[in-house]
Amino acid sequence: MAASSSQVNPAVGILSIGDMGMGVARLLRHHDHTVYTVATGRRQVVTPDILPDDIELFAELPSSQHTLDRIKSSQITALESDEQLVAEADIILSIVPPRDAITTARRILDACRSETAIKRRSERKGTAAISQAPSLTYIDMNAISPKSAKSIAALFSAPMSPVSPRRLSIARTFSFARKDSEPELDPIPINFLDGGIIGGPPSPKQDQTWKKPSIVISGPKNTDLLTPQFLELLNMKILGPSVGQASALKSCFASLTKGMTALSILSFTTAHTCGVLKELQEHLAEFSPKTLETAKYGLVAMPPKAYRWVEEMRQINETFAEEGGFSSAVLSSHANGQSQQVIPDLVPGGGKNSGGVFESVAEIYKLIADDTVLGEERVEKRKRGTDPEDVAECIKEGIAKKKKKLAGEGKDLEAAWRGNWGA
Repeated sequence: MAASSSQVNPAVGILSIGDMGMGVARLLRHHDHTVYTVATGRRQVVTPDILPDDIELFAELPSSQHTLDRIKSSQITALESDEQLVAEADIILSIVPPRDAITTARRILDACRSETAIKRRSERKGTAAISQAPSLTYIDMNAISPKSAKSIAALFSAPMSPVSPRRLSIARTFSFARKDSEPELDPIPINFLDGGIIGGPPSPKQDQTWKKPSIVISGPKNTDLLTPQFLELLNMKILGPSVGQASALKSCFASLTKGMTALSILSFTTAHTCGVLKELQEHLAEFSPKTLETAKYGLVAMPPKAYRWVEEMRQINETFAEEGGFSSAVLSSHANGQSQQVIPDLVPGGGKNSGGVFESVAEIYKLIADDTVLGEERVEKRKRGTDPEDVAECIKEGIAKKKKKLAGEGKDLEAAWRGNWGA
């Protein structure tokens, strides 16, 4: 480990310990930061009729052995609950699949209302008044749209009151019972920063230095919440005071890299099916060698990450529509001044912006994650898709199986794909 300094390093909580979370944790541990995580997962359960519609219950689930092994190998302190995490951590980094970003923020918000957490944090930080627990800093580092980042910021900035025990997991309800004579404690304040990670996980190099991604940050009070040493350690770059700037940059960057990989999937798989994949690569090598290099790298690296990229592509789609102005109404061939019925931008479930290009890209990655053997791959244990030819073969096989399945259900896969891309 690096030599410790006289300055006390902030304790960092990380949710969750995937490939990127593990890399960040190892970098922090190497530089003498205490790193915490929660050793249980959460899943949303059916909301009973007795609760308001906007209340969600979460059941605790044990982490997989794979995740527990990650935690142990990274020398991370595993805690049993979110309440313990908000009591012990000075900074919380949310590094979860994009689909879980808002749910994770709500978990932390609820934990900050816990009487036990408030008292413990006040005690640990030496606050004179228990009802005024010191604030914590929450950095969302997920691949989400500026709109999603702003919704999390609004969630944290809304006036908070102690959480009702009913909102918590049923298994832990009774631990939050409070006598009527006890005063309600003010929730732990949360300072929110918008973030994004560009590049691969941190990893040590042979010369004892570290290869680091660029972590872009935006939001109010950014210079007050993070020390120069912490910014330098994690290679953080401050973009500005507005929530959404970091998420916008991440979306625009990822659209080019992961969008290129999606095009490579279409091109290489189709060429393989037609028996001309070798010739395609030969011509790329001759006329566009950098394109070939980028395509091959993207195809081989993609399989273990495809499931995460499904929602990320939808968030990119929302970014382009909401921030860039590329809504389906603007892009429609009928938007020429004539009176036309505009089809609203919709995502599955009634949201916005499904008609764009990256909603279709999301479906490509969903196909790979759900319908091919590539979706079973893990970064540490690769079996299939370790070269571009096998990636194309796996996808070809997955498409054939899905076509057969849909044919048995009386559905037309080709029509579905044509309709999706033509939206």
